[in-house]
Order: sequence, then structure tokens, then C-alpha cells
Amino acid sequence: MKFPKEYLEEIKQRVKVSDIVGATVQLKRRGREFVGLSPFSKEKTPSFTINDEKGFYHCFSSGEHGNIFDFLVKVEKLNFGDAVRKLAAKAGMPVFKFTKENIEVENKRKKYDEILTIALQHYQKNFFDNEIVKKYAFDRGLTQEILSTFKIGYSGDYGLNVSLFSNFNQKELIESGIFFHDEKNNKLVDRFKNRLMFPIFDYNNKVIGFGGRALGQNYLAKYINSPETEFFKKGFNLYNLNNAKTENKQSSIVFVVEGYMDAISLYQAGFKNVVATLGTAMTESHLNLVWRYFNDPLVCFDGDRSGQNAAQKISEKLIAYMKPNYSLSFLILPNGFDPDSFIRKNGRNNFEILLDQKIDIGNFIFENNLQNLQSTQPEERAGFEKRLMDTCLLIQDSTVKKHYISFFKNRIFEQFSNKKNKNIKPLNKTKELTRKITRYSSFELKEFSLMYLFLNNFLILRNQFDKLSLINFHNKNLEELRKVLVNILEKIETFKDFNLLKHLEENNFSQIIKDINEFSSIKGISENLNDEKFDNFLNDLIEQVNNLKLQSKLNDAEESLSKNMNEAHYNELLSLKDQIVASKKV
Repeated sequence: MKFPKEYLEEIKQRVKVSDIVGATVQLKRRGREFVGLSPFSKEKTPSFTINDEKGFYHCFSSGEHGNIFDFLVKVEKLNFGDAVRKLAAKAGMPVFKFTKENIEVENKRKKYDEILTIALQHYQKNFFDNEIVKKYAFDRGLTQEILSTFKIGYSGDYGLNVSLFSNFNQKELIESGIFFHDEKNNKLVDRFKNRLMFPIFDYNNKVIGFGGRALGQNYLAKYINSPETEFFKKGFNLYNLNNAKTENKQSSIVFVVEGYMDAISLYQAGFKNVVATLGTAMTESHLNLVWRYFNDPLVCFDGDRSGQNAAQKISEKLIAYMKPNYSLSFLILPNGFDPDSFIRKNGRNNFEILLDQKIDIGNFIFENNLQNLQSTQPEERAGFEKRLMDTCLLIQDSTVKKHYISFFKNRIFEQFSNKKNKNIKPLNKTKELTRKITRYSSFELKEFSLMYLFLNNFLILRNQFDKLSLINFHNKNLEELRKVLVNILEKIETFKDFNLLKHLEENNFSQIIKDINEFSSIKGISENLNDEKFDNFLNDLIEQVNNLKLQSKLNDAEESLSKNMNEAHYNELLSLKDQIVASKKV
């Protein structure tokens, strides 16, 4: 009998080719691949390559090519069955035993796939047949393209009817996770009734489960997932990995978020390298899964206390599995935001600003422990150091462990030997920056760039006085500054001995100028321009500000409509959408 395809695929998913080959061949990283001397022929120049993403090795000198199973068969001279058993043990999987039950498992798998495929098709059909649910999705900012990409559906008011699955028995339908048995009424019921449906795909684009968001108010849980089944393990799968894995040519980073809408919002904003856990804490298996495609996973959790606590627990657990050339970082959003709400309110540009505040796992653990330090008394410091050293003892890779011990000892020395820095807590710095960023809307941040352009090209502005007069800034401080600039241009005839910056600081504009310099996205590239380049920058920035203002109004209109569905709000929404479409055609 043959090993089931799914069993072999699961092993290949959990175990990297480089990990197996590296036990026999000395490997060096070259870009996204590894190279080494061929184990199949004698050579002085490495021609043997391994690609973990594609799951194969290739030897240019001998022509040998294969996967992890082939390598053990050819190099260690194992038979195929022994190779599978050895790799299954390394993957932490049970040994596969060929019994008469295996055929039943294979048949169950096929029926499971068929049931979920039928469910997916009908959930999608229900969605496109229901105008109210479609409107809800569009009001949440989901585009038609995103709905198609993620195959989002709707379960229906009462869920799917069992009659759609006439070829399957009750036991098979319950084991699929789609239905449960209502003992009171002695019938099968779709567990996802009246929910927006998010199909979950494995890395091969096969549907393996569902998540559902309640659309009514009388539900105990806003989100529910398919239960764990024989073929759906939440600890070994990630939402959107099937799409995200192809993005590793563009970036080594992958965002790891908690919710479906977090992943979808980031994806729609252009961050397609995003995956979500399935209602469970991030595990070692999750980490190895994303490391297969990306070297730098970035855990991006909610800014509330529970999100911070979850991130802290993950860091303390997963540091045990850190290994050479792979990293893990963290980004905590401002309080009150998750990735979905932050992107929708503040836009892609502001999210990119936040990315500068990501913290690698070592510094993240150090700073979280530092936050809990009550005093700098010797016994407190000793306890602080012991906690960090105990954390290092968990690390499995001896080389990584050695370097983390050295890293933490250096950080401890820096923290307590420099009086100026001993009370600095970097997480507080991060919180302060994110607080300042979210204080401003996306178009206000663009307005900072516009004012930066004016302040750094004031002599040109003197000759184009009308352009400054026609602009009205939404930000009150910028508008006050604009009025002062207009007044200066009207009254001062020569700028030979005039110090503009000093004049503005004397008139209490120091803080807004500091913000302008901090938040301008054109800093360093828009200074001392000629007339033509100044006009190009100016026109482009004005267009961007206007478009962002329209988008902000659109978001407000969508929120108003969701709270009070009346004709006035609906017409306002249509008008704003028409304006946005018209602006894009210009």
C-alpha cells in the first residue's frame, strides 16, 4: 500500500529539506537557497542547491534531484518506508500504520473534502444572492476583488440545508464540522447559521475549515471556527498562507495577526504578506510554517492589555525555538486598535510609520521584563537578571542560546551602568510615538508634508503668493501657521536679513514645526527646489490631500449608514464614491 498523499505532504510541510540535508552536508545560505558540496559526486566548487520553499534539492554536477524522502533513500540508503517513518518522527507525527482502517481514513478524507467544497460553493452563492449581506461587506470596505480572492460567503439565515448533502450520512456531516446534532429537535443544524463565512485553505489551496462572523446580535461568540477534526488542526494551519506564501519574493517579512479581518484589511491595503492564527496562540508549528517561506515573521497584535499579554506570552514561549538566520519580531498597536481598525481609520501610510517601531524578540522580552522592575535595588536587579537567564535556558539551539545570554548580559550592563539611560523604557517610547501618529488623520499627515514644502522653499513661495492664500488646512495649528506665513509675505519686502524659523519660534510655533519635521514624508527631497519641481510637488500633494479627505468622508459616511440606514445617508455615500471615481480619472 502507498502512504496517503496528505500524510506525506504534512511531513514535507513540517520538515525543511535544508534541516535534513544539513545533517550530512555543510550548507551555506545564498539568497533564498542553500548551497554545499555534492553528496553524490566529488567536487571542489559547490553545485548542490536546496530550495526549502519548493521542497527540493538539485545537484548540478550529478543531475540528482528530489525531495526529503528521496535524499534519505539515496544518501542514507534507507528504504522509502523507513525514510517516511524517520521524517514523521522528526515532524512530531505518529507513525503511519498500514491497516484496513487506512482505506477508511482515505475515504473519509475524500468525503470530508467533498462536503467542505459543497459548503464553500453554497456559502458563496448565498452571499451573492443576498443584497443586505453584500452591502454589509461593502460597507466594511471590502472590495469585489477581495471578496473573490478570499471566497467570502454567507451561511444563510438558518444555515445550509442538509438536503444539499444527500450523498453523505449523518456521521460524515457531523465529522466535517459543518453540522452538529440538535438533540432537542433530533436534526442536523449548520453551526454557522447567519454568519459571514471565511473559508480556511491549506497551503495547497484546499478548503479545510471555516470561520464565521455573526451578523445578528443574539450570539454568544462574534467569531467561531470549525471544530478540530481529523483533517483540520488549528495549531498547524494559518489563514491566508495559501496567498501570502507567494509574496516572499517581495519581502522577507510576514505579518502574523489574530483575526480574519485583520489579515484581509492588511492584504487589501497592499500588505499581502499576512497570515492569521485560527483562534489559538501562535505555536512552534506556526513559527516553522511561516519560516518555510519568510525569514522575518512580525507578530502584530491588538494594542489593548490582552493583546500585549498575548504577545508577551508568545515571545517567552517561542524564543525556545529560535535558530540561526531566522528572526521573530513584535509590533504592538496603539491602545484601542487592532490591525483592521487601524488600517481603516489611519491608512497604509500611517501603518508603515508604525513599522519602524517593530521590536525583535530579544529586546521585546527584555523591555517587557524591564516594565515590571519595581526598583533598581540589587535584589530586584538580581531577580530581573535571573528571569532573563532562565529564559535563555529554554533555547534549544546551543549557538543561539550562547548569543542570547551574551545579548541579555550586555543589555543589563547598559541599563544599570549608565545613569542617564537607566530609567528609559523603550516600550514607552513606542507607545508615545504611536500615540502621536494616531492623533492625526491620514490627510493631516499629508498636510504636514505640504507645509514642509512651503517652509523649505519660502523664496519660491513669495513669487507664488496666491497658492498659499487659496489653501485651507484642516489641522488648526497648520492653518494658524499658514495665516502667519501669508502675513509675512504681505508685509516683508526683503528677506535678506529675515530669519523665518526664528520668527516662527518666537510666535509659539515650535511644537508644530517639530511635528512637521517629524511626520513629513517628503523630508530631505523637497528642499531648495526650482520653480518647476516646486509646482510638481505642490500639485501632487494637494491632489493627495484632497483624495484622502474624500476617503475620510467616505469612511464617516459608511459608518453613519451602518448605524442609521436611511436614504439621505445612502445618497451621501453614493455621491462621495462618485467623487472618488471622478478624481481617479483626472
